[in-house]
Amino acid sequence: MFVRRKINPSGSISVTVVDKSHGRYEVIKSFGAVKTAAEADLLENRAREFVREQTGEPETLFGGMSEAQLRDYAATLDQGRIELAGPELVYGSLFDRLGLGEGRDSLFRHMVICRLFDPGNKLRTINYLRRYLGEIREPAEIYAVVDSLRLTELRISPAAPVAAFLISTPLARVPLCLLVDAEDRLVAGRLLDRTSGGGARKEKAIQRLARKYGATDPVAIIKGEEAAKAWANLFRMSQKDLTVKPMRRRKKGRVEGHLCICMASAAVQNELERQLSATAPDIMLSRVRQAVSTMFRLNYISPYTHRPKSVLLPMDPVQKKIFDLIHTI
Repeated sequence: MFVRRKINPSGSISVTVVDKSHGRYEVIKSFGAVKTAAEADLLENRAREFVREQTGEPETLFGGMSEAQLRDYAATLDQGRIELAGPELVYGSLFDRLGLGEGRDSLFRHMVICRLFDPGNKLRTINYLRRYLGEIREPAEIYAVVDSLRLTELRISPAAPVAAFLISTPLARVPLCLLVDAEDRLVAGRLLDRTSGGGARKEKAIQRLARKYGATDPVAIIKGEEAAKAWANLFRMSQKDLTVKPMRRRKKGRVEGHLCICMASAAVQNELERQLSATAPDIMLSRVRQAVSTMFRLNYISPYTHRPKSVLLPMDPVQKKIFDLIHTI
């Protein structure tokens, strides 16, 4: 028995355990089909565990090689073949599951993942891409994507909003309207013009936004000042990692793009918190960040097929718990 990864005509990747002992391929067990190579790595790990259980043999990357052959081959594995996989497999998987990247440049996804994994300015995304994914990007590309982002095009929760809050962001004191659903998940947001007039005009703007996202009673949806203050604190994500900090730039497009990244990051982290609270309350968010920073993948050339392959390196119990939590839902 061995594990086979196959790219289907649709572009999806299927992983199966097959046997060829009788001269033809026989599928012993299918582990499903996924869209990304990272998800396929996870399925391959599970498939290898199944093979070990069935055969009683330990898992090896290079089974059948002599000690000398293995030593010579290992000497060819440079540092560039060991790739950090944790941020993509944890934060990236949640980002994709929430549908936040649909119709947007892939740099937006990377900026959100980097904000969760290594909070800092957006130029850290360049270092993240170069160091861990081998992708070279320029600062102008980063800021072009930031300037193109629009809050009204970013829908986070698919549910209809049941509450709206108007808060003043630390970004040049720009009014921000947030819509939330019945489970207090962010649905959408919109920056309001500071010069648009008094409360009545702002209320109408909020009503139009709420109606756009399916609110049934946009007049009753607007809440009081105390609730808005509470939600502003929650939106800052515990005042530590994901705080919406002031910006030097006052251009509305740059502010709006920054808020899109903040809201998407908050949505991913809130989803992670909900899952941890339900199944692993002993694991804190800070522990998750530590765990994903040491989840690595080994890229290598198969000595049998001479094709590129990859495998996730063994994880500790906490990493495996987080990994299984994200990928078994």
